[in-house]
Amino acid sequence: MLSTGHMSKYWAFTAIALCAFYAVFHLSNSEILSLIPKSAGYDQGVEAPRTRLDMDTDEGRHLAQALQSTFTPSQSYPARFPRSIWQAWLGPDEHGHEKFAERTETWKKVKGFEHKILHEADALAFIEEHFASRSSIVNFWKELNTTVLKADFLRYLIMLAVGGVYSDIDTSNLVHPDRWIPIDLGASTINAIIGIEYDDHTYKMFIRPIGLCQWTLMSKPGHPIFETAVQRVMSNLEYIARRKRVTLGELTLDKIETLEATGPGMITDAVMQVLNDQGQNVTWATLHDQREPKLYGDVLVLPINGFAGHQKHSHAGDPAYGERYIQHHFARTWYAPDRGGGPADGKKDNNEGEQKSKGKPEETAEKKADVKHDAKSEKDGAA
Repeated sequence: MLSTGHMSKYWAFTAIALCAFYAVFHLSNSEILSLIPKSAGYDQGVEAPRTRLDMDTDEGRHLAQALQSTFTPSQSYPARFPRSIWQAWLGPDEHGHEKFAERTETWKKVKGFEHKILHEADALAFIEEHFASRSSIVNFWKELNTTVLKADFLRYLIMLAVGGVYSDIDTSNLVHPDRWIPIDLGASTINAIIGIEYDDHTYKMFIRPIGLCQWTLMSKPGHPIFETAVQRVMSNLEYIARRKRVTLGELTLDKIETLEATGPGMITDAVMQVLNDQGQNVTWATLHDQREPKLYGDVLVLPINGFAGHQKHSHAGDPAYGERYIQHHFARTWYAPDRGGGPADGKKDNNEGEQKSKGKPEETAEKKADVKHDAKSEKDGAA
């Protein structure tokens, strides 16, 4: 017969198991997401990672090796950032990116950098070449079938394998990437550049008081931020697929799920994890109201204007919050149904600086700032 102590443990375990079973099979996606603590302000603690890899596995050892490299001298990385600019257009229509020709031309003109646009076949060839020794990544890519999820995953793989600049196809370059690095720091002290996207606590679609941008990234190859991002994407999507009882090839996510599983929510968590693993003790309050580029360990974090100065919140566009380096035009292709991005719900994104009102385009941020770059607005769900 079981003792009283054993009986208590038995019933406690049973209760936990029943709650987990109910959550997995009975709660809707929105109900499950609602269980995640909402932002209480900049003084809230940075949550511990939702998943930690088993360091005894092959994938865990890759992450451990990448993390260890951040504590070694900077010669572990090249002295300067790779001179490549990467963009991608995935899906069956290989010519779809041509409607963004004026945007991509601004990247092609960047002196001293090679510009590349990857399509489906190019992406597969890239992954098979650079991750030949990591079959789990190659197989994961081959099974994944949703364009937006593949696009997110691909940018992290590019940064991890070869580095350089990645920027979405609907962005324009305003400032040469060499000038993204403060003169008093120099490229040899910096191994990754990340921009703040959100610094507020009022919009419901943002769970964290600080959000980091992933439509534009800059890195040297092998940085643990992108090793961590790759592992989180794989872990998140495999978990969600199991919860939905579908294969990876059948998996589609709604907008909020995508933001959290593979997009800016995920990359924010990955960056915060790596910075704190490096002993930087970075909190939300550390990044709040940042007005100039700051170096945390080997990661340069740009203020809101760096990559996201076109928005309508977080002091975006205020000259006190730094120079604008790129322009994001928000073509919204990532959640267009015809490109596998899940349902376009027609709602405006609070961070978009090119929103529409009753079908009529607003004047863009570029026109207001008199910046001499094409500022043609796309319609909701376009491309």
